[in-house]
This record gives sequence, C-alpha cells and structure tokens, in this order.
Amino acid sequence: MTLPAIARTVFRSLLYSLVILLLVGVPCLIDGFLVEPNFPRIIRQEVHISNLPKALDGLKIVQLSDLHIVNYGKREARALKLMRSIRPDLICLTGDYIGDDGITPGDYSDQYCIGQATRFMRSLSARYGVYGVSGNWDPPEIVPAMEHAGVRMIDKKSVTLRIRGCRLIIAGTPAPIRVLVHKGKHFTTIVLDHFPEAVDEVSYPHSPVDLLLAGHWHGGQVGWPLKIKETKYPAGLYKVGSTQLYVNRGLGMHSRAVRFNCPSEVTLIVLKRAATGN
Repeated sequence: MTLPAIARTVFRSLLYSLVILLLVGVPCLIDGFLVEPNFPRIIRQEVHISNLPKALDGLKIVQLSDLHIVNYGKREARALKLMRSIRPDLICLTGDYIGDDGITPGDYSDQYCIGQATRFMRSLSARYGVYGVSGNWDPPEIVPAMEHAGVRMIDKKSVTLRIRGCRLIIAGTPAPIRVLVHKGKHFTTIVLDHFPEAVDEVSYPHSPVDLLLAGHWHGGQVGWPLKIKETKYPAGLYKVGSTQLYVNRGLGMHSRAVRFNCPSEVTLIVLKRAATGN
C-alpha cells in the first residue's frame, strides 16, 4: 500500500471515529448537563413491611432529599408539579435544602438560599403533613425557617401520627431507640436521616425501625458506566437486618453540575403489606 493510500485510510478512520464520537457524545452531554439535572422524574418504590396494618396498605409517601436550592427555578417548579400529581399522604424531607458551591454564578449568602428554599417549602402539601431533618449542608437557622414554612422538623425527635385509625411513628435520627418503642408494642416506624449509614446503628434483629429514608450521596450524580463515588449505600432500596433503607438520588446538586444515568429524583414510596402480614 502506498503512502497516500495509507494516509487516506488513516484519515477515513479518524473521520469515522469523530462522527461516532459526535453522535454519541453530544446527546450524552445534553442529557448530563441539561436534561437529567433539570427534569426530575418520579421514582416509584414499593416497600413491603411485615405486620403493616391493613389501613396503611397503599400509603403514599413522597421523599425529597438534597434539594440544594440556591434560586427557586424551573427544576423546583417541575418537582412541585410532579408531587401535586401524586397527591401524597405524607412528605418526608431528608436534608441539604440549600447550597451554592459554584453551581450558580454569583456569591449567595445562606440567608438568601434559605429564603429561596422556604419559598419552595411553602408550596408543599400532604394530607398528614410534611416532616424533615437537617443535612450536613444546612446551617442551624434552617430549622426555624423550615418550621415557619410549614415543615415540622424532627431532628432527634419522634412524632406519632394517627392515620386511618392506626399509629405511625416518624422519627429523626440520631434518636434514642427508646423513643421508637411505645409501651413495649411495635408500631410501624419510619426514621428520617440525611446519612444512609445511619441504618447500621438502628438495624438489628427485631429492630423497631421498619424503614429508614436517607439521601446525601446523590446516587453519585454520575452513574454507570462512569460511576465516580463509591459508597456502601449509594441509591435505591436495601434490606439491612430487619430494617429497609431507601436512599434518594437527590433533587439538586452541590458540586459537579452534571447528572448522567442518575436523574433528579422525586421518590414515591408506597407502603405495602408483606405476605406474612396479618
């Protein structure tokens, strides 16, 4: 083969490679930087609980986590629209409500971000209330601001709800296990914590905690095949001892302004009676 023929072959191969790269790479970039971060999806997850009362079968819980709101925008408006379509019985929030960290151009104070976040919170509505715990990104003043916006903050507290004639306990960790057990009788118990690793502290044989809801890791923000963050509980449903754990992928971002194969998430948890339930 002559030198010009070899050059033409090499050029043709490079041209084909560039075309393939553009055909694959451009849609991925559009998806990662524009679509997945800004268009939240409803992720529906059934959680089967032993001895769940019949009256609580089908209870709809919306979980939001890692909102990292700087400016109330289209993503937040889309998330609210999705939640209104669900008409949840409960809304549970698992922390990190504000954050700047360079995602949005400008220097935003915590107070400004809190104002934007509480604007979002005032639009939340659920039949049996909205409950939340703080995350590692949240300053102390987030708690009174959230309470004023209609969110009941339950860090280190527990609340016993009466729903359809049954008791449902919602607690925020770190909470003593004793607050989760009432007079030796086990009621359906949901714990909220920003960190999914908390499940290792509350789960053991015959634990009173049926379900723990958490977030923090954003699902890595970049999923397979480019997974970056390695963690024990990155996203989704897990069974740890007698406790089930669901880890939300987050609504917002606080570091890399990209999501790939890890969309912004509004979680719909549906409680179901396990086959062994009475």
